[in-house]
Amino acid sequence: MFSQFFAQYILNQGLLTPSQVQEALESRRAVQVKLGVLAINQGFLTAEQVEEIHSLQQRIDKRFGEIALDEGYLSEDQLITLLDTQDNDHLNFGQTLVDKGYMTLRQLENALEEYKLEGSLDQQSDAACIKEQIRTQLKIPQDDKNVELYYDYISLFLRAMVRFLDTSPLLAAITYEHDSNQWFVSQSMTGDITLHSSFTAEDSVLLEVACRYSGEKICELDELAVDSAGEFLNVTNGLFCINLSNMGLDLDLHPQRVTKGAAFRGKSNYAVAIDTDFGRINLVMAGA
Repeated sequence: MFSQFFAQYILNQGLLTPSQVQEALESRRAVQVKLGVLAINQGFLTAEQVEEIHSLQQRIDKRFGEIALDEGYLSEDQLITLLDTQDNDHLNFGQTLVDKGYMTLRQLENALEEYKLEGSLDQQSDAACIKEQIRTQLKIPQDDKNVELYYDYISLFLRAMVRFLDTSPLLAAITYEHDSNQWFVSQSMTGDITLHSSFTAEDSVLLEVACRYSGEKICELDELAVDSAGEFLNVTNGLFCINLSNMGLDLDLHPQRVTKGAAFRGKSNYAVAIDTDFGRINLVMAGA
């Protein structure tokens, strides 16, 4: 995900506009081959094994390659071979910036050098990279006892968007204003801590979330669309609860709700706007 982190850095530094960054990301994605397809092409995995790993990703917060190693489907050498092939992804992104005239080669070189020097995020794990970028943008008061969990949750939500919605999310404006015309997909998690999570979206955005998550061609906001959008949040929150369980915190998931025009009425609400190639999603969290 090097290109994703670099893209967010470029946006944060004001080097390009959000639309330019998003367009470059999507153009880059047009030539990126996913790890599962590469593994099938190399004869390392069967289609059935790739589908099983995809299924496990809905219950385990790990990348495709990590699960393939854990399940014994790939050796470390095989995974390195696949990653070496796929890692040209960041070269595609940089080339796209130059091809579209958004940056000169010299500007790209300078941006890459500064990015690598500023924290060396490329040396960290995906989760750590995303969390560090979130921390620089979302200034949650440090006296909030759940501040680190909020950062963890946003990081997981962004990874879930990449994994399940096949998009390149970019953190945008932090401000959020309630809109009664938007859909409100929400779910509460209670136990050792309490966290209410939700996302809001316009009709067209919610429909695209439903289509991408379900893998179905849904043409209207019917019951299937609503259920699919809710299930995306439910699976994401399920992964979050599993991660917390590994930290010794037990949480129960309440049924998800998908309504129009609703909003949280909590005393500590935090929101972050996320831009995608199909529109904006507002992620909203509230504590007890």
